Amino acid sequence: MIIELNKHVQLIRPEGKSVFPYSNSVFIKGDPSILIDAGSGGRAYRDVKEPVDILLLSHNHFDHINGVSFFPDAQVWASREEAPGYEDATVYASYNGYQYWDKLMGQPRHRRLAQTAAMPDDVPVSPGFVPVQLGGLIDDSHSWDTGHEHIIALHTPGHSHGHCSFWLESSNILFSGDIDLSPYGPWYGGNYSSFDQFEKSVRRLELLDPAVLTTSHRRPFMRGEDNIAQLLREYIDIGLRKEHNILEYMKVPRAFKDIADQPFVSTYPARTEYTQFWSRMMLLQHLQRLERRGLITEFDDGQWRRI
Repeated sequence: MIIELNKHVQLIRPEGKSVFPYSNSVFIKGDPSILIDAGSGGRAYRDVKEPVDILLLSHNHFDHINGVSFFPDAQVWASREEAPGYEDATVYASYNGYQYWDKLMGQPRHRRLAQTAAMPDDVPVSPGFVPVQLGGLIDDSHSWDTGHEHIIALHTPGHSHGHCSFWLESSNILFSGDIDLSPYGPWYGGNYSSFDQFEKSVRRLELLDPAVLTTSHRRPFMRGEDNIAQLLREYIDIGLRKEHNILEYMKVPRAFKDIADQPFVSTYPARTEYTQFWSRMMLLQHLQRLERRGLITEFDDGQWRRI
């Protein structure tokens, strides 16, 4: 489905819901024409009637890159921080944090993510390493001009270490990628994710005061209809409330598993081995963050305690 944001900018949404393995894309007409992200599915891209000259990838997660092969003539750009993971499977694997699975889950990982669900027929590859030949590296403030639109890359780490948002300055449209205003809050469950950086990235986007906010997994938000700044604050507050609840629960010493099993730790609507793992990765982030602030410490017996 295509939503016309203005004469030159289109939001491309998957045929179904914009949830894994799908994500939204943004197409900017012009010379060159530019597509942001490639996870909307083959059926959605059939509605794009113009060739894509440049493909910008917000970050190296499967639901954003699985359709790169639909655009064989496009020059593909990705963040400098995550570029090695597009050509080296071992580097890519390190981004996921699965090396911590046994410790956090208390048992080995028996199934790869690709084995947990079949992919729809318009997703051409399976979850895992997807090699991509890059034609350009994105740094913060790098810009492109299409003739009608000036696009500025914003390094907004937290969700991943190389995550980028894109500000269409001429139209004051912001594509914030996986700073996605999910009602379940931010995701920072990767090896190089950072809630500290996530919070700073959200504050940075709030200051832009966009007229339109588009994200990877939700509808567009419009100034006048939506209070975009408030939505961004409420979104990051979900993570901050989780951290507050973790600290409150630690009025007595607690083992990691005890904390992880509390209902406030996971905001996922469904419980699977993977959502449980990602929730525990995010819990570890909060424990380490509270420890850096001098509020808790981990003792030799594995118990976390307030100071």
